[in-house]
Amino acid sequence: MPGSGYAVDLFQADRSLGAGLLLTRCFVLTANHCLRYLRGDEERVSVHLGDGTAVGGRVCRRVEEADLALIEVLEPELVPPALPVGDLPRRGDRWRGLHRPSLSDPHLSGHVDEHSVDYTCVGGGRIQAIQLLAEQTLGDYSGYSGGPVERESTFAYEPALLGVLIEQYPDRQAPERAANVLFAVPLREVMNRFPHFRTDHLLRALEPPASRAEGAGREEEQSATRGVVAAPPVAVPVAGAPASEAAPAPVSVDAAVAKGEALLSALKEWSERGLIDPGQVAGLQVHVAKNVIDLALGGEAT
Repeated sequence: MPGSGYAVDLFQADRSLGAGLLLTRCFVLTANHCLRYLRGDEERVSVHLGDGTAVGGRVCRRVEEADLALIEVLEPELVPPALPVGDLPRRGDRWRGLHRPSLSDPHLSGHVDEHSVDYTCVGGGRIQAIQLLAEQTLGDYSGYSGGPVERESTFAYEPALLGVLIEQYPDRQAPERAANVLFAVPLREVMNRFPHFRTDHLLRALEPPASRAEGAGREEEQSATRGVVAAPPVAVPVAGAPASEAAPAPVSVDAAVAKGEALLSALKEWSERGLIDPGQVAGLQVHVAKNVIDLALGGEAT
């Protein structure tokens, strides 16, 4: 049964399928192998919330190679607004699992051993995964897959969703048992795998027209000072822009960070004022942070 908050249980009729977590009021994320007992043409599941409420769900997307699946909640109005705040994992973070298979099973906890490792899933896909060490050496972690991995509160950081638990690593000396090494998929990988959370084509609406005009002015100023040695700008593309529309002006990394902070503040304010659905804020925040990080590393926004 769920531990708390946004952790959920998945059922088909009376059969327990496994755990999941609410990304928004409209979508539940789980490990794809938790749905292995569904018939090939079966898409409907029952989502049991932390308060015991059962709502209908439909499997809308599977990414088998990354062991991920997305379930659409058919009655989102019944889902309470207790949704996660996402963050990037850091090596050494204390973590806990919010879901356990039953009341007779222990909660999992431990620390992040590696925040990002190349990992080949059982499904054959190569992903960037979080490597976790669990303090509870159970020998078998079946039933915990699909549950949320949450960073514990510390002096420096608030609790935050880090990813979704997918696989246990076998004990090399006793392959019938599992070692206390577990793997989870971080939120950044989740957002990249599911097109449902790609909202970059909407983010331009958050930028006032005055800022675009200022950007055009900066581009002219840079042309006038051509030949001066300076750090190369990072272009921020706008997906879906008409071919006839002028390309947006390149911005520096510092400007991108400042813009990202402004967008995060605006999202929080709009959520508190009821201008946007609070259930969508977490996904947008992760997307903004991802783009700022990509720019800081010399990549491009997506």
